[in-house]
Amino acid sequence: MFYPINTLNKLKSIGSLKIEFRELTNGFCVFTTLRIPAHYPIYQAKDTLIFQNQTYQTVQVDEQTHLLDFVFANMNHSCNPSTFIDCGSLTIFAERDLEPGDELTFFYPSTEWRMERPFKCRCGASGCIGNVKGAAKVLSSSLNRYRLNRHIERLRNTILTREKTASCAKILNS
Repeated sequence: MFYPINTLNKLKSIGSLKIEFRELTNGFCVFTTLRIPAHYPIYQAKDTLIFQNQTYQTVQVDEQTHLLDFVFANMNHSCNPSTFIDCGSLTIFAERDLEPGDELTFFYPSTEWRMERPFKCRCGASGCIGNVKGAAKVLSSSLNRYRLNRHIERLRNTILTREKTASCAKILNS
């Protein structure tokens, strides 16, 4: 989906938050123009489109639902995210103290079980997961370092329960 630059300029100020959309070589990015303390709510999505099927610009908000929000869609992934998107409240929270000019990023597997368009991560963070394919494809030891949304935790628990059941059945059948 293409957003004309005049639309981006109109959305620079959302409520009392001043954010800036910048077009870089790989697309648009979202930056803060204010100092924001850790854990502070930065933005809450209000006007969203709901989808049953995922697109590369939607955010998965529960096991079955994906939504399109203009700010969420333009945030980049990082393995050292500056924010966390809480899918229960559709709110972006600062993960750490942010300074003017800091990019607003989030850990895509914190919302996405499987990615519609997997990609090689180039964030350069220590402990980078390498390939971003969604939480289903990230080692549990890596996922444990991150805040995850409830639907991702539920999906993880379902898979872990199945694996334990299959392992027990295999032992019993031996």
